[in-house]
Amino acid sequence: MMTEARGLSDLTPLTRRLSGSVDLRRVQWLSHAILIVLLFLTIVPVILLLLFSFKNNTQFYNQRFELTLPLYVDNYTRAWNADIGKYMLNSMLYTVGGVALTLVPASLSAYVFARLRFFGKEVLFYMVLGLLMIPGVLTLIPSFILIIDLKLLSTRWAFWLPYAAGGQAFAILVLRTSFSGLPEDLFESARVDGAREIRIFWSIVLPLSLPILGTLALLQANVIWNDLIWPLTINTNPELKPVMAGLMIFTGIFRTNFGPLFAGYVLASLPMIALFAFTSRLFIRGLMSGAIRM
Repeated sequence: MMTEARGLSDLTPLTRRLSGSVDLRRVQWLSHAILIVLLFLTIVPVILLLLFSFKNNTQFYNQRFELTLPLYVDNYTRAWNADIGKYMLNSMLYTVGGVALTLVPASLSAYVFARLRFFGKEVLFYMVLGLLMIPGVLTLIPSFILIIDLKLLSTRWAFWLPYAAGGQAFAILVLRTSFSGLPEDLFESARVDGAREIRIFWSIVLPLSLPILGTLALLQANVIWNDLIWPLTINTNPELKPVMAGLMIFTGIFRTNFGPLFAGYVLASLPMIALFAFTSRLFIRGLMSGAIRM
């Protein structure tokens, strides 16, 4: 009896390990299934958008979900000739300017909060964090009134300044956490060598923080490129319309001609798709470094 009891007791840890591995496999299978479903829901709309962009109206109505020949590449020519290129150029200017005006002051502010000591630093930092709790929609009317008072309505600055201001709080939070996680020995060695704070910031902090800066740049670029409400609010000049506002004009021009309309949607999506495709590794590195330091 004692031998049998000892044998059963020896089997108990093995049984637990086997049951644990089975549970782990179930979790992995479930997570993989969820990821496959999400991938399907993400890719299918993109494939359909490409498919529709090469059809004429007859093909669209009669063979909507089939690959049809000939492919109407002329849809892209018609979309481009309808000023989609001008709208995309405007969006690129707003995106580059908005990202630069966001990251430059945010990185400097984050360095001050992370590495310098002064009275009221924590209170001021939490006041900045409090801005994250204010929905952007609530600031729409006050920002519009401010733009009018500054006489910036229907100018490029009416795009750049609000985008830069709106991204400060989140960027400061992420960058402060990243800068605080850098080794203290680097800063002490630089100060011993006589480096000033601006030199330390430029030569040490920024090079070591390129992944997280790149991640923030991509996130902010995506927000600016896809924004529609603010451009419709502060701009009445057709020459300054960004691509999302320009697509609304497309809806009116090609209301009954779906091929050029979908071609315009594809062209408007290409810059962001290309940006994320070529910088995906930097984006993932930034997310991982931020997660580890947090």
